[in-house]
Amino acid sequence: MSHIRILSDFFLAVSIFVFPFWVPIVAGIFFVFKFRNFYEYIVVMFCFDLLYSGGTLRVWGIPFMLTIASLVAYFGIEKLKERLILDNQ
Repeated sequence: MSHIRILSDFFLAVSIFVFPFWVPIVAGIFFVFKFRNFYEYIVVMFCFDLLYSGGTLRVWGIPFMLTIASLVAYFGIEKLKERLILDNQ
């Protein structure tokens, strides 16, 4: 299963440059559901903020808004996964 996780990491990293902004967000949320402790999502969203919105573009005046949203989404999904019956190894 580790080779699938490596491929998903690669896809997520490449999707920042190739696809529209919403594709890495949706794919990252899917991967957080799929894999246990998928911290790469937070790192990729931080890199996304550094590339496209760090310093000049601020959502509601808050820098690194996508990173903050990914942290909230990650921990929220982890709490949700505890309550759901999922077939995760």
